[in-house]
Amino acid sequence: MTNTRTAFVPHPAPAWLVVLVVTAAQTAIAMSNIVLPTIAPKLAESLGVSPVLIGYQVSLTFGAATVASIYGGPVAMRWGAAATTQVSMALCAIGTALFALPHAGFIAAGSVAIGAAMGFASPAAAHLLVEYTAAGRRNLMFSIKQTGVPLGGVVIALTAPALAVSAGWRWSLVPVAALSVATLLLTQPCRRAWDRDRGPAPARRGESFGGVPLVWRQKSLRWISLGSVLFSAVQRCLLTFMVIYLVAEAGYGLVEAGILLSIMQIGGAVARVPWGWLADRLQSGFAVMIVIAGIIIVSSVALVALGPDWPRSLVYLLFFVLGASAVGWNGVFHGECARLSPPGTVSLVAGATAFFVFGGVLIGPAAFAAAYELIGTYRETFNLVVVAGVAALGLVVLAHRAGGSHDGARKHGA
Repeated sequence: MTNTRTAFVPHPAPAWLVVLVVTAAQTAIAMSNIVLPTIAPKLAESLGVSPVLIGYQVSLTFGAATVASIYGGPVAMRWGAAATTQVSMALCAIGTALFALPHAGFIAAGSVAIGAAMGFASPAAAHLLVEYTAAGRRNLMFSIKQTGVPLGGVVIALTAPALAVSAGWRWSLVPVAALSVATLLLTQPCRRAWDRDRGPAPARRGESFGGVPLVWRQKSLRWISLGSVLFSAVQRCLLTFMVIYLVAEAGYGLVEAGILLSIMQIGGAVARVPWGWLADRLQSGFAVMIVIAGIIIVSSVALVALGPDWPRSLVYLLFFVLGASAVGWNGVFHGECARLSPPGTVSLVAGATAFFVFGGVLIGPAAFAAAYELIGTYRETFNLVVVAGVAALGLVVLAHRAGGSHDGARKHGA
């Protein structure tokens, strides 16, 4: 079997079907990790525990995802990307089923299953997108796939609370399980074709850590991955502490704070595809990420200065722009990492870079909370987001200077 392809070769399974499958899988993943926090009050009431414990559930989920992402690349190479996607969806369905059982231990087990699903999904999706979509549209395709994150959040926000109140909180889990199973079944007819290149992953130094050593050895991947830790930390801190800041210190009511948070999410969802298109147009994901980092810095400075007397149109614009940058960066990042991947290693690199992204999710909110305890105000603590934005900008510039001529899209068996 030859491993080299110099150009995109059409396949009986059209590119749109690949994009549909990986976007549906991303949406199911997003729904599965946000559903319990969305219905936390009802869940806590049913189990007789404090709602604040949901924080441990989120940490457990992303901790499991961080570990699983190390091995997601080798799993996708050995089992095939389609089969790995199906395993991810099966874990989503199993996790949500465990959530429905009446004990905190089952919720812990379900959280581990959901985390494993998250860690396996990204490498499989990267493999499929690189193999079956045109290299010249890679950033756009990855950005479309990443729209599944805010899309899943919107679906859960619209359905889960209403179902929890009207029919019981367990019914809130049904849409997650249904989409997971539907995506698993949608992938089945394509398994033979999409997994034709499966086989043992090549032996590498530090293989017990998946593709992490590979990413660390290549300077461009190392710097951009470290940058992603900061990007994801900023994103999670904004989503976690924004409402509290707006209500406690910025002079906004709870309802309006929720609306502003929604505008930020919408900004992230709307911007992902244009960012991907622009990266392809400029033929530089680095250039777009530098622009995004600059916008994060400027909009975060404005956030710290925000007051209740600001014109509402300006406030809404600020939150849309903040979301477009701090929530909309992911697709371009994943597309650029795919381009920088050494031949035949796209899924390994995708798993390793997901390790860094999930690491930012784990570190960011905890660091913010610790800093708040020392600083004493959310407003001043949000200055750390500005600092993180500056550091992320510097790391992306370093990655850009390190360059990289690899193009994983030109190789088969990633």
